Amino acid sequence: MSLSILAKLRTSFFVGTALMALSASAQAEDAVVLVQLNEYNGPEAYFHLYLVNPEGKFDRTLWVSGPEKIWWPDSKRWFGYHSRARENVDAITGASTAGGARSVMRVDIEEAFVDAGYKLRVETSVENADNVQSDVEIDLTASNQRKKFPGSGYVRYIRYKL
Repeated sequence: MSLSILAKLRTSFFVGTALMALSASAQAEDAVVLVQLNEYNGPEAYFHLYLVNPEGKFDRTLWVSGPEKIWWPDSKRWFGYHSRARENVDAITGASTAGGARSVMRVDIEEAFVDAGYKLRVETSVENADNVQSDVEIDLTASNQRKKFPGSGYVRYIRYKL
């Protein structure tokens, strides 16, 4: 009899775990973001792609282009947010990006953030050059998908698809 109860508990546990996993994956969308940089001479750019909430405050980092942490403080605005949030960004960090090149990233964005006042922001920095704290900032909406939005510094344009 106790073996039957154990089997029921185990089955309930696995079913519950599977349902939680399904609901969590249904809430986040796998978005594709493309950041195209302008042509420039010099070292490769580091850029930080992050989510800004409807109040204009940092929500979380989506992608870090540039794995060497020694240069992250050059992106002053993002680094301040990142330091306070104490995020682990190891799984969302890739290579720095050369002038004229593009980076294509897959990022998780919750469906509830789309058309809810959230924005995507890119901050860029290049060694021994300027840091552009808000190189590009765009509303995260279904209607903005696939459109090109120009940057104001190193970013030529950004586009995304949910």
